Amino acid sequence: MADTKVASPGAQGSPQSRGTNTSTLSEYAGPYVTGMLGKAQAIAETPYQTYQGPLTAGQSGLQSQVFQGLGALTVPGSIGQAATTAGDVAQKAGQMSYSPGQFGNQFNAPGAYQAGQFNTGTFGSEQAQQYMNPYLQSALNPQLEEARRQSQITQLGNQAKATQAGAFGGGRQAIMDAETQRSLGSNLANITGQGYNTAYDKAMGQFNADQARQMQAQQAGEQSRQFGAGQGMTAAQAAAQYGQSAQQAQEASRQFGANYGLQGLQQQLAAAQAQGQLGTMQNQAGIAGLNAQLAGGQAQRDIEQQGVTADYNEFLQQRDFPMKQLQFQQSMLQGLPISTVANVPQGQSGIQQAVGTANDISSLLKQLKII
Repeated sequence: MADTKVASPGAQGSPQSRGTNTSTLSEYAGPYVTGMLGKAQAIAETPYQTYQGPLTAGQSGLQSQVFQGLGALTVPGSIGQAATTAGDVAQKAGQMSYSPGQFGNQFNAPGAYQAGQFNTGTFGSEQAQQYMNPYLQSALNPQLEEARRQSQITQLGNQAKATQAGAFGGGRQAIMDAETQRSLGSNLANITGQGYNTAYDKAMGQFNADQARQMQAQQAGEQSRQFGAGQGMTAAQAAAQYGQSAQQAQEASRQFGANYGLQGLQQQLAAAQAQGQLGTMQNQAGIAGLNAQLAGGQAQRDIEQQGVTADYNEFLQQRDFPMKQLQFQQSMLQGLPISTVANVPQGQSGIQQAVGTANDISSLLKQLKII
């Protein structure tokens, strides 16, 4: 196989004016180097290849939703309502006031109690005449008549005895008549005295009974007056207690109303605070959801970016694969004696001239801008 020669320009004033000194590739390396240089020239003349794919991944669908959600975020209306309610409650609480009631004396004392006077009568002749039986004489007359009748019977008996004795009309009869009359008078006196004595005793007893009844009546009347006075005092005390209790109940009702109103405002304030907290929680939950979507969107974008980067790296590997092949071919020539110096005619190609001026294959590739 003939040697492949690569010409290099010679120095001016050389004896061979039509020729140049050339470095000649050895016979075994000529075809390999010539083919490699041809490939290098073809690669060098290849136009710049523009990467048509995306270089970065755009925002993912979830990221787009997150950005829209972030743009639509506003302060929850419940927070504003809670603030308004809290302001109203504060205003009402500032306007609330409580004035304690005044407790007055409710006792009205009844009239003074005047002790009663107890009067009793004295039993005398007038009272005896008043209380004695007005029919006493009529009651005594039958007894007196009976005594007279019995005296007459006794006198007739005496006369009969005197006649039988033959002493009628004498002194003895006179004595017997006188004794009969004395006995009649004594009997009549006893009947009359005993009747009047009994009547007097009964009159006094009736008088004493009437006095006792009058005393009882007076005592009962006094007790009734005392009871009425006690009832009046009790009623006055009860009225005072009831009046005091009514005032206390009214004051307790006013206090309850004031406390109830304040408790109502406190409940409204607590409800407003809870409403505001719920609004804040709702907003935080929305932001947390957006953050979760944002993390998912970032994961989607990272995955897409990995695909874009893989496509771009694949493009670079495909584009640089011919140059890597040339570099591999060039590495096969490192350290090999592949050139000799010879005088060759002019008219060599640009590649042959470049080979002629290169000291070795590495400088040749540098001149061709392959490495």
